Amino acid sequence: MRGGSMNFSTTVAGIPLEHPIMNAAGTCKRWEGEEGISTLLRSASAAVVLGSITLEPKPGNSGEVYFPDPDGHFALNSLGLPNPGAPYLQRPLPEMVKGIPDAGKPLFISVAGFSPNEYVQLALIAIQSGAHLVELNLGCPNVWGDDGQKPIASYHPALIEEILVTVNQAIKSDIPFAVKLSPLDPGRLRDAAQIIKSFGFIRAVTTCNTFPNGFAWKGGQQAISHLDGLAGVSGPALKPIGLGQVRQFRALLPERIDIIGVGGIQTGQDVVDYLRAGATAVQVATALINRGPRVFSELLSEYAELAS
Repeated sequence: MRGGSMNFSTTVAGIPLEHPIMNAAGTCKRWEGEEGISTLLRSASAAVVLGSITLEPKPGNSGEVYFPDPDGHFALNSLGLPNPGAPYLQRPLPEMVKGIPDAGKPLFISVAGFSPNEYVQLALIAIQSGAHLVELNLGCPNVWGDDGQKPIASYHPALIEEILVTVNQAIKSDIPFAVKLSPLDPGRLRDAAQIIKSFGFIRAVTTCNTFPNGFAWKGGQQAISHLDGLAGVSGPALKPIGLGQVRQFRALLPERIDIIGVGGIQTGQDVVDYLRAGATAVQVATALINRGPRVFSELLSEYAELAS
């Protein structure tokens, strides 16, 4: 562990981590920049989570697409999966990731397809680009097309199964996979767990993505300017939901499938709470966006103090 002699190492999907705290997908899309791979390599994050990446580059939604509550209770985002697309993984990334193992950090690549076959294509590219783990993002609520909001795979058990069957049949690799899910009601959660545990290549579940279709006002105007102002809810308001999702999945899934907890992690106590609920590791998004990469050393220091 950086800055101390205590051992907080863990493993996710068989991959060793120096400690259980890392960034979440959605916060790192490129090599360069404050939230790029190069910055995360210099941070205390235990891994680098890149993505989510789509087949084609996406500029994301326009206008005011991120709103942090002034009182710090929540955040809203309708980013729309902005990312450089699969060509970025195929061209510059393979050379860039060669230095990642030297930093002691595994590379997780999160991919978001709009059909089962797209997930296959993206997963193959991620593996070829050096991913130590591939995360299938089945839960982004903020993607819109000409016909409205795109379906969220997490809420359709048959679609989850179709995606996993297609990926399992097409990809023969020892690289472990994770699925990232939206917050689910008890019935859908049980259905998802039943499907997921039937696939041996799935070694982790990341839960949960933002709660869809939240809304807030800002100065009498909708806080998110995109379309009707609906956006994913993140930050502290999501924590009790995330903890509940982790606790339920841990009870329903076999031990070979690890749980990565996401949602409202702002302090070391939040990390402890997720681990107690059954998570093996946690991911940080809103706190990283609001506080920058120093958040990892701050969380790790607080967690170490509590754990000691």
